[in-house]
Parts: sequence; structure tokens; C-alpha cells
Amino acid sequence: MSDPAKPSARFGLRQALRVFGPFARPHWPALALALVLVLANTGFRLAKPWPLAFLVDEVLGRPRSDASFELLVVLVVVAVVALAVLEAGVGFVRTYLMQTVGQKVAFRIRLALYEHLQRLSLAFHDRAQTGELMTRVTRDADPVQELVTDNLLEAISSALLGVGMVVITLTLDWRLSLVLLTMTPLMAVTNARFRRRIKAAEARARNREGEINSLTQQTLSSMRLVKVFGRERHETQRFESAGGESLAANLALSRTESAFSSWLGVIPALGLAGILALGAHEVRAGRLELGQLLVFTAYLRDFYGPTRALSRLAAKASRTSVRAERIADILATPLAVTDLPGARPAPRLSGRVTFQAVTFAYVPGRPVLHQVDLEVAAGQVMALVGATGAGKSTLAGLVPRLYDPDQGAVLVDGVDVRRFTLESLQAQVAVVPQESVLLRATVAENIAYGRPGATRAEIEAAARAANAHDFVTALPLGYDTLVEERGETLSGGQRQRLAIARALVREAPILILDEPTSGLDVRSERVVLDAVERLMAERTVIVIAHRLSTVRRADVIAYLEDGRVVERGSHQELLDHGGRYAELVALSAGDVLADGSTPAPGNGRSQSSTRAPSPGAVRAAGAPGKGD
Repeated sequence: MSDPAKPSARFGLRQALRVFGPFARPHWPALALALVLVLANTGFRLAKPWPLAFLVDEVLGRPRSDASFELLVVLVVVAVVALAVLEAGVGFVRTYLMQTVGQKVAFRIRLALYEHLQRLSLAFHDRAQTGELMTRVTRDADPVQELVTDNLLEAISSALLGVGMVVITLTLDWRLSLVLLTMTPLMAVTNARFRRRIKAAEARARNREGEINSLTQQTLSSMRLVKVFGRERHETQRFESAGGESLAANLALSRTESAFSSWLGVIPALGLAGILALGAHEVRAGRLELGQLLVFTAYLRDFYGPTRALSRLAAKASRTSVRAERIADILATPLAVTDLPGARPAPRLSGRVTFQAVTFAYVPGRPVLHQVDLEVAAGQVMALVGATGAGKSTLAGLVPRLYDPDQGAVLVDGVDVRRFTLESLQAQVAVVPQESVLLRATVAENIAYGRPGATRAEIEAAARAANAHDFVTALPLGYDTLVEERGETLSGGQRQRLAIARALVREAPILILDEPTSGLDVRSERVVLDAVERLMAERTVIVIAHRLSTVRRADVIAYLEDGRVVERGSHQELLDHGGRYAELVALSAGDVLADGSTPAPGNGRSQSSTRAPSPGAVRAAGAPGKGD
């Protein structure tokens, strides 16, 4: 993404229409009708001063009989009221049309932005700030739709009105028209000067706004941590500091806009002074009627009204272009993971997974995986172990194409996963994450998230297999109980069992377990492990593990270090080898092997038992973290 604090000078109305015009195009009949109403409204506004001019010159300026005088006065009054009613009626219909179209356009922009954000890769979301993205979805769309719909028609209306006034005044008195026109360059210079300043101030203000949203989202989503460490005052101070910067940026923007509005009020006054001075001499010389001078003064107000409106619209367009560029920046972000040309739906997979010379980097030039070669047969279990940051989660994420490798290939049943459609591939992969994510929905809906079409019977069967049925039925509304945001009302073991049920109901042949028992107490771990055993049955399993209790039954164990596979084999083979894995087992003295004995490095060999653990093995004993 580009830096929102540095808006592109090239992103203007033309670019905005190119990017956002397609969202307004389906509503062209309403927009065409609104344009017709703009033309009608322009005619009514041009005609408004003429009843007054007729009254002054023809009714009051000529001797008439009482009956004729009264009739003409009535006609003038009727004309004034009729023009006002017609202008109001046309304006109402146009405003309603544009508000309706505008809301629909804003909705479509938000929908497209939301959909595109979901399709962007995890690598993008790992770098992006959530609060900043929320601002773009929720707040940036409205000003953009105003620019594309309402503001554009307003600009057309103001331009037509200004041209009409110039044509009419030139036919009345070219000298006064020159006075009218001489103010236009001054307005243009003022507009150009302030437009750049307003755009820069808007960029700074919106950047600070995104930072506040990110800070708020981060704090609210980590409220338990804030409470545990008593950091409420600290977080309030952080918010106050960020809010102060945002306030200063918005005040600077307000000062710039206020100065702009003030200058736009002074310039018409200069024009009015010139019109009155020259117009008085023109009337006295008989070259201009008094009523026509009144038309000039009325047009002066209305002429500089559209001119000011166009200037303000230009300034508003500068402000809006900042938001428009922020949205366009997201929409223009290419999809790193998408269906390739010729991709076909995946058949029912057996689950043989092969990594062929896989290299991957989140940041170009800094790979986190280096030439990884691994294979797990259909129905087998492969465990990935190693230090935090070794690349285990990244490697597993390549199977459902959360990322695509920069080099090499990931194959399922001998076929490169990129040859399958993304939806059909991911439908056959189930994931139980390290920290189960639950939605604010019912228990049943959370389980069925893995397969929306699942029946209640299938949901309950999955819950039973995941050892979740008993605690679910004890909830106030059973499966219809609403789970609070992030599942805070449930224990860690309960949340994890619901995550396992969600994976079970998916009935996928490939399963990825990302340390499913991390952070659980012994009793909860046993319950979850029992559910995991059922989940792993007759599936190809890739398990990311730090605890050896989830590794022992693996058919293949791969030890990763700095993105490379340094050891592979079965549990006993690696113990006999006496390498990194054996050192990891030695450090995990609390774990007990399947035969009931405590593991010793090198299967009891003296050289292994006396060797100091390597730095990699020490890191392997640490807690899991992001980028694992």
C-alpha cells in the first residue's frame, strides 16, 4: 500500500472517475434524469431576477392605469412564486435521486473493498494495520461516492449557470460583464493556492485518523492483557497522545478551509463594488435600465455563487482524492493468491502432500523457507518441529494456498495445488489453529462455519467426536447459545474443542493442526488430545508441534531450523540419530514416551547425554509465536 500521508498529485477527478465510475454506471438512467433536472434548474435560476427587472422598468417605470398596474403586479408575484416552486420541486427530485444513487454507489464501493480485502493474501494482512483497513471500508467510501455522483452534477450545474449568466450579461452591457469576468482569474488563483494546502492537510488528518482506529482496535481486542497488567492509564495516555496529534491535524485542516472560505467571501465584494460604481454611470447615461442593473447585481451574487461552489468543489475534490486514493490503493493491490488460467476444480483428494524445493519470503530477499523437500503419504501424520520462527506455520500454510511459494511447488496427489481452483482446494483442507477463533454467533453456527450446509445432526455428531457435546448442552440455550466476541465466556479447552468440531464437520481429507493443545492445562489437554485422535483418523495430517505429546504418533517428523529441514524421520529414528530432535526431547523432560520411560538423547548413548544442547534446541523449547 502507498503511504496515505503522501497523496499522489496525479490522482484527480479523471482517475477517480476511472476507478469509481463503474460503480455508478449501472445507475445511468437516474443520473441522466438528474442531468436533465440540472438543465431545468439552471433555466429557472437564470430567470429568477427578471420578474424584478420587469417590475422596476415596465411596471414602476411607466405610467399605467390602476387596473393594468394591479394585473402586472399580480403577474410579477405569480412569476416569482412559480419560479421558486419549480426550482424547489426540481431541486427536491434531483437531490432525492442523487442521494439514492449515492448510497447505492457507496454500498457497492464498500462491498468491493471488503471482498477484495478478504481475497488478499495473509502476507498482505500481516503487514497491514487492521484499524487503518477498517477506516478505509467504513469511512472513506461516503466522500468518494459524493465526488462521483452528487459533486459531479453540482459542478455541471454551477458551470452551466456561470456560462448562462456570462452570455446574458454580455448582451445587456459588455462593460459590466468585463467587471464580472475580471474577478474570475482571482478566484482561480485563490482556488489553486488553497487546493494544494487543503489536500496536504487532509492527508495528514486522515493518516492520524487511521492511527487512532488501529490503536483503538488493538487495545479493545487485547483488553484482557490490559486488565491483567493494569495498563489502563498507559493505554489512555497513548490514546490521548494519538488523539492530540489527530486534533492538531484536523484543526490545521479547519484553519486552511476557513481561510479559503474567507477569501472567497472578499472577492465577490470587490466585484460588487465595481458593478455598482460602473452601473450607476451606465444608468445615468441611459445605456442601461435600472432593472437591468438589478439583474446584474443579482447575477453577481449568483455568478460568484457557482464560482465559489466550483472552487469549494475543487477543494473538496482535493480532500476526497485522499480518501479515493486510499480506496483505489487497496482495489489496485494485486491478488497474490488467485485462480490461475486453466485451473480446474479439485477432485476428491486422497491427501498425499509433497513439498518440492519450496522457497518462500514474506519480504523479497529475506526468505523464511529455503529449498524445502518433504512428503507425507495419504493417511499419514507428519509433524513439524523446531524453534519459534523456523517456518513451520508458513510451510503448512502453503498447502491450502494461504501463500504461494516463490520457488518450487506444493503438490497434492502429485498435482501442483495451483492447478486447482482455490475454493475447491481449500474445501478439502481443515485447520485447527493454535488459538481458536470463534465468531459472535451461536455454538451451532460456529461449528457449521467449517461447512455452512451441515445439518444439526452433523453438527452435534462433530461436537460429540470433539468431546464438546456435554459442555455445549450444559449452556443456557445449548447449541443455540450465543458465543460472545472471541469466545471470552468459554475456557481455552472449550474453545479448542469447538474448533476441532468445526474441522470435523468439514470432512476434509487433509488436516493441519497448529499446536492444538498449546496453553491448556493437563486435564484439558487430555480431553482435547482425545478429540484430536478422532479428528486425525483416516486423514493426512500435518501437525505443528512444540509439545512432544502431539508428535510421538507421527509417521514422519521434520525438524526445521531457519527455514531449512535439518532432520527427518520417525520418533525413534531421530532419537537414535542423536541430533537436534534428540536434544529437544532431552529438554522436554516432563514428557513421557509411549513405552512409559523418560526420553534420553541418543537413546541412552553416553555421548548424547553429556553433550550441551545447541542454541537451536534451546530456542525450540520456547513458546510459539507469530511467524512460527
